[in-house]
Amino acid sequence: RRLARESANLSGQVETYLSRIEKSPAREQDMAALMREYNSTKQNYETLLKKSQEALQAENLEKRQKGEQFRVIDPARVPEKPFSPDIPKTMLISLLAGLGAGLAAVFLREQMDRSFYDATDVEITLGIKVLATIPKIEDEIA
Repeated sequence: RRLARESANLSGQVETYLSRIEKSPAREQDMAALMREYNSTKQNYETLLKKSQEALQAENLEKRQKGEQFRVIDPARVPEKPFSPDIPKTMLISLLAGLGAGLAAVFLREQMDRSFYDATDVEITLGIKVLATIPKIEDEIA
């Protein structure tokens, strides 16, 4: 009888341990979910704590700045004539820039032109004598 009771007792313990083993994966999942929730809550707490500290620093800075006093040493005056733009100066610079650009364009066009206009141009450029030239014929439209 004693052995039967001890056997029944051991069988009960085995069943208890087996049920614990079967519940083990579910408990691991519960533990993992709790850890995720804990980490999320901890991160939210740290974020809120950081924001709270920043708000306190901003409040302290604002309190310190309220104590500062400013006074006007010399009041601002309206100038007698406008500082900018200086219209005559701007017009003169624009005129000179336009003339310079025009002259530069004429000079460049003249330098780029490789045409011959008379016999001396041919003689100077090619180094040979011109035997004859054909005069320009102008049509008169009546």
